[in-house]
Amino acid sequence: MDSDSDDEILQQQMQVAAILVMQGQKRRRDGMRACLELWKEVKNNRPLTGAEMITDQLQGHHERCYDIYRLSTQNFHILCNELKSKGLVCNGEVLIEEQVGMFLQLVGQASKMRKIAEDFQHSLETVWRCIRNVLEYVGKLGPQYIRQPNSSTPPHPILADGTKFSFFKDAIGAIDGTHIRAYPERGDKFKERFINRKGEYTQNVMAAVDFDGNFLAVVAGWEGSAHDNMILHSAMQRGVLYIPPGKYYLVDAGYANKPQFLAPYRKVCYHLGSFRDRARGRGGHRYDKPEELFNHRHAQLRNIVERTFGVVKARFHILKDMAAFEYKIQIKIVIACCILHNFINHHNRLNNVSEDTLFQTTPRASSSHNGGNIEGDQTEDEDAEIADSPDGDNLREHIKNSLWQLRQNP
Repeated sequence: MDSDSDDEILQQQMQVAAILVMQGQKRRRDGMRACLELWKEVKNNRPLTGAEMITDQLQGHHERCYDIYRLSTQNFHILCNELKSKGLVCNGEVLIEEQVGMFLQLVGQASKMRKIAEDFQHSLETVWRCIRNVLEYVGKLGPQYIRQPNSSTPPHPILADGTKFSFFKDAIGAIDGTHIRAYPERGDKFKERFINRKGEYTQNVMAAVDFDGNFLAVVAGWEGSAHDNMILHSAMQRGVLYIPPGKYYLVDAGYANKPQFLAPYRKVCYHLGSFRDRARGRGGHRYDKPEELFNHRHAQLRNIVERTFGVVKARFHILKDMAAFEYKIQIKIVIACCILHNFINHHNRLNNVSEDTLFQTTPRASSSHNGGNIEGDQTEDEDAEIADSPDGDNLREHIKNSLWQLRQNP
């Protein structure tokens, strides 16, 4: 009996101890919760909430909106309305304007997630969910703003009769590639393919651009080591790039010369900087042979694609400082920036917003993916030269001879 009594007392003592432990844990949890709430209150003690901040910015000076979000106030509202029409809704208590502002601050300023969370007074989870949500809906605007030309598309005014580019009247734009910093998946056994010729991890983005500086097609996601010709060939096979009959794009010497892709003469002066330096030394543009004249006119036209890459990277800094998101998100961000670029150009034109023309003959310091001289791309040129087609060579010869004849007999 005494043994049973001792067991009962011991059991009661253990129960009491367990209750005391649980009460202590509850007090600690309550204390930690109170501290966390106090910390949040202290952290989020800014005078304006995210909704109040975005409203204040949109109602303030127009340059504030542009400096932060890379869009004018009017275009910001238009973008919100178009995303709303595609199905974007308020995320809990987060307004559509807040969600769009978070996304534009990310791509426009390359802001860190914690900085955006601090500015908009939301948790990291909420900010990330809103940004991904807007990213998906911006992608749905792609078919509306990135559209390829067709057979009935008229020649650009820069190619009209009587201009120095009139012999390129069937050109619909230019194609080139640029490299964007990339972060391959950690478990990707082929991650070494993302290393480009400079030893950096990048994705090779190919784009077709018209002579107004608008994207006609964007192919993103290829590894940095992928050859431009391979990306172009894949885009044609998959129907991502369509070329109307009788039309062609201007390409650089890294591509094969074909009826649909007009390349310059290799081993001949091509880069605009070289022509500019020669003109200064000679007191004007003088050409030793017709191939040089052709290459100069070709380079002046094709330069629009390099300038467009420069403009879109200046507008959206994340393209120069990509964050380590999941790789498929990195791809979507590149495409979204190109869509927004066209969106801005389209509505600026409708609103008669004056901007400096993109079509200028002033070259950038260097090409985004080529070396700055033909000799540096010799291997690439030789690879492409094997695939040149006779029809492409005939077209190039015809334009070259016409340009030379006009210059000799104005």
